Amino acid sequence: MMELSATEKAAVEGILLGDVGIAGAEAIVRALKMRGLLVGAVLPKSPGAEKTGHFLDRFWDWRHSPYVREKLAVGQSIHKRYVEIMKARCRLYWRHISDIPVGEITVKDIRAHLCRLATLPQLVITSKKDADGKRIYERRMLKAETVNQIVRAATCALRWAYNNGLTSNDCFSGIRYCHVTPEKRHVMTMSQAAKLFSIPWDDDESKLANLTSACTGMRMGEVQALHLSDLGDDRIFVRHSWARLDGLKCPKNGSCREIMTPKPLISMLRRKAEKNPWFNECDPYIFWSPSKNKPGGGQKWNKSLKKSILKAGLDDCGTVTFHCWRHFFTTNMADNIDERKLQLETGHKSLDMLEHYAAHRSEEAMEELGLVSNKLFGRLVIPGLSPFSKNG
Repeated sequence: MMELSATEKAAVEGILLGDVGIAGAEAIVRALKMRGLLVGAVLPKSPGAEKTGHFLDRFWDWRHSPYVREKLAVGQSIHKRYVEIMKARCRLYWRHISDIPVGEITVKDIRAHLCRLATLPQLVITSKKDADGKRIYERRMLKAETVNQIVRAATCALRWAYNNGLTSNDCFSGIRYCHVTPEKRHVMTMSQAAKLFSIPWDDDESKLANLTSACTGMRMGEVQALHLSDLGDDRIFVRHSWARLDGLKCPKNGSCREIMTPKPLISMLRRKAEKNPWFNECDPYIFWSPSKNKPGGGQKWNKSLKKSILKAGLDDCGTVTFHCWRHFFTTNMADNIDERKLQLETGHKSLDMLEHYAAHRSEEAMEELGLVSNKLFGRLVIPGLSPFSKNG
């Protein structure tokens, strides 16, 4: 320990032996910070004294989070599933700072842990279960994007804490995040897709759901959310998306859209809806479940897709998932249609002129989309090979 000067000794003795209260302690801390001799210090019962673990739990709690309330109050989008994931990440990967007061966390703590996450194997929950049915954890290297999201689960909360006076430490600026290399997405060829949909599947509903996504580019949640009223004569109106925790919500990017769809597929979807036990009581879900107010589907559609890919002998398509149909649709349509018109159907919002263009879209553009869609995807909708077709 370094030898203290006479002035330093006197200051320490004054603090230890003198009549120093909270106000005095605050003044001392401020003075030390002004001199650059102190980065962070937390006084008892101050906002920054809250333990970081408790704060992160509170911050990522859907019912009690001030952050969630603020987002919803100004009309910004935030979903329960996202909040649940961020809370789980904080509990699993930020436990080592859970007992440290919020006001003592520094950007050095964040950078050091980011480095550990990026370079050392971490606990990861798997789909495997033990004898008691509990999920099994394994140590694995994390993907770069996963590391970034884990860090953001903490820095998002600490940024809010900084802006709201819980800490004076900037724990979020100047962080160098991991470089993310986008994974190469496998997109089926049209002939591979035609072969896949020409064979019987183990589950007819899954086949129809995958076919719907392939011919429309709809996301899984959007297909799940389809009601009978969303079917037009030659198009599908995408008005909602379904999420397990949020229920029905607006589609991604917050806007509804319509997708020109082969008429035979529209007919199959109508026949599927007619089999809904509550068909005559309400506007029925097309992909219904035993529960009147919830749709079916979800991961069952992915599992059936994987089995059917193996059955069809498409060995190089093993990484294809339900979401890949969106890329299949976009890739095939993009070769035949102006990208601004295509965005009317896909719901992408990357072009600067999209909003201006969308405000002036015409039925002629939709008709052009319909002609291209029928030409490309009509061959996938094979009458007689689905229990939901006229000949099925």
